[in-house]
Amino acid sequence: MWRMFRDARILGTIGVLFFVAVIAGLNATVYSPEATVLRYLNALEDGRQADVAALVWGDSGSLAYDVRVPTDPADRPHSIRVTKVSNTADSSIVLVAYELGGVTRTTTFGMRKESSWSPLADWRFAVAPIATVNLDSRPIAPFGVNGSLPGESGATYVPAIAQVASGTSWFEADSVAIAATNPAAVYFASLTFTPTAQLASEIDMKVRDYLDACAKQKTLVPKKCPFAGFAAQKIAKGPVWTMVTYPKVTISEVGGAWQVSGEGSVKLDVSLVDFATEKTEKYSEVLSFQLSGTIAGLTEGKPRLVVENTVER
Repeated sequence: MWRMFRDARILGTIGVLFFVAVIAGLNATVYSPEATVLRYLNALEDGRQADVAALVWGDSGSLAYDVRVPTDPADRPHSIRVTKVSNTADSSIVLVAYELGGVTRTTTFGMRKESSWSPLADWRFAVAPIATVNLDSRPIAPFGVNGSLPGESGATYVPAIAQVASGTSWFEADSVAIAATNPAAVYFASLTFTPTAQLASEIDMKVRDYLDACAKQKTLVPKKCPFAGFAAQKIAKGPVWTMVTYPKVTISEVGGAWQVSGEGSVKLDVSLVDFATEKTEKYSEVLSFQLSGTIAGLTEGKPRLVVENTVER
């Protein structure tokens, strides 16, 4: 009886030791910090967007901003290998070498061990492997990184070659490739934006609508408009404004903003009372005016015209 109990205890001890050994082996291999990094990099190399996002964000829910894996395999890392690992009880530094854009590069990943009920280690990125991409050119127009939703800032998973391009049909720009290799770093791209015919047409329509609204006002000084008339005599009838020439709109960069300018003309018709004779006389005059303004709302999907040189008296 004692022997059976002793044998069972020995077998139980062996079983526990075997279980501990298996867990230790798994934590040293499959569930090690370097294995987590390699899973992320292999998913990035393969272009598996969902797997990359899951490894970076875990169960934290939806992303705070739009980050995308490059679609071109040449823009993703390959020949990936871990070269150095420095571990403590709850943190790790993993150095990885790889080929990217025809160049051998390295990236250091900081990892931390999450608290968990499971005996298997749960390693997460201490710093998300994401870099910010901004523009160092002015004025800024909406742009996208690796085809992301347009905005005034972007982000990319690292390591990767980030393709930065115009993110809107309002502007054209040659894409710029940025080698992003450091997590939490900020990279800058220089894009030269050129207004498209679509933007010119949109702004021209807004200019016409704006001036037509000005011309409908029955006052010598239309409110928030770039033209006005003057009369020292009493007005008997009118005034009536008629657009003669709409401005030929020019869109250009001035002082870090998208400037709208052009010259037009408007006709003023009014009936005035002569002080000396008290007769009513018709008076007409064609006035030239300059239109000056800026374009706003480019990141909101629809550009807005903001006129700056309104006449107020």
